[in-house]
Amino acid sequence: MYLPTSEHPQTDNRIWNQQHIDNFFIEIELQLQKTSEFSGFAELVNRRKQDITQAYPELAHGNLAALFEHPRAIEHTLKSPIPAMIPKFWHDVEIIAIEKFGNLLACWAAYERFLILQRNQPLSFASCPPPPADEYSYQSEIVDRIEIDHRLFLTLHSHIALTLSDAISLINLDIFIIEQKWYEMLFCLHLSQRGSHFILYHTKNTPYPLLVSTALIQHWQERENWLTFDPFFQGDGWYSCLSNETKMHLYKTGLFYNSIMQHVELEFESSFSECIKNTDAVCEVLRLTVSGSKNLRFFLLYLCQKLLMKQLVKYGKKLSFTIIEQPIMLNLYKALDRVCYLNRSYCDINQENVLTYKGFWLNEELGNALSEYNYSEYKFLITGRRKKIEGTKVV
Repeated sequence: MYLPTSEHPQTDNRIWNQQHIDNFFIEIELQLQKTSEFSGFAELVNRRKQDITQAYPELAHGNLAALFEHPRAIEHTLKSPIPAMIPKFWHDVEIIAIEKFGNLLACWAAYERFLILQRNQPLSFASCPPPPADEYSYQSEIVDRIEIDHRLFLTLHSHIALTLSDAISLINLDIFIIEQKWYEMLFCLHLSQRGSHFILYHTKNTPYPLLVSTALIQHWQERENWLTFDPFFQGDGWYSCLSNETKMHLYKTGLFYNSIMQHVELEFESSFSECIKNTDAVCEVLRLTVSGSKNLRFFLLYLCQKLLMKQLVKYGKKLSFTIIEQPIMLNLYKALDRVCYLNRSYCDINQENVLTYKGFWLNEELGNALSEYNYSEYKFLITGRRKKIEGTKVV
């Protein structure tokens, strides 16, 4: 039992090792098994978010990381149990989460990681060297229902061989949630456990395929789960950059009615959706991950985009809705000598001069453009574009 006592809730100064952490998470599991009246971290985070924003309305803007990492939010959480019918156990969890993980959301992410590794422990342990920057030693595919794929995969995130759905979930946890602090994904981590996904893996000199890149593909009939249509990614703070030229490029794909050229409210998802003629040929692609060192990720970002577009075209998808925050990807599309990506709207979510873009991949055009470059030429294209941008900055 590693919860602090109620008399001294903030005096547990022991240095925790992995066994302490595992025991803490096991205690949480046991508590959740004892009651059906409290759902766990999701309910705790939602109630604490409401509690903090009521106490400090000025913190209501931005994402969950900005809210729960704010010093006032942390101080408030430590001092004030949630004024609702929540067992005291969960305020003890909040205190430990802050002391040992930095904030409640980081603790939740670590707990989900623990659950994945715990349920795969009996399978197999293995290790492998980092894969090479040789595009011909990789394979890619789109798996329609990862939840029924029983293959085991290694990742660069653990020494445990995992089922495909758990391998994808672990990669998403480590890269998007723990590394990039997109804690909102914790509420929809189940999307990494099922459905259609692109996978890129290396097969040489490993006991199991080494999964190095993944992406979630959601079809039109699954649009209730699309981030594109989520209230967080539309409305206030989002600014349209859907020009007449962009509308013309979209119309020329053959996927839209000509009403797209006249519609004046295309920033609203319902209006935009009404303009789509061939919904079978569109999808949303999110959670594009690349694993490994900085240099390996740079290579894999080139390779996965090229092979992802090839697989999407083969699958019958001509246009992909996507959301991008990485400047390296946007710079690449600007450097290519053809129109293969279109911006639609943007937002500075946390008011930190970091823009997030909603846009479209023209799958065949992007795939063809990337196929014209080998990796060395791609590196030259990207670094040349970056140097050009840096050279135009006023200093």
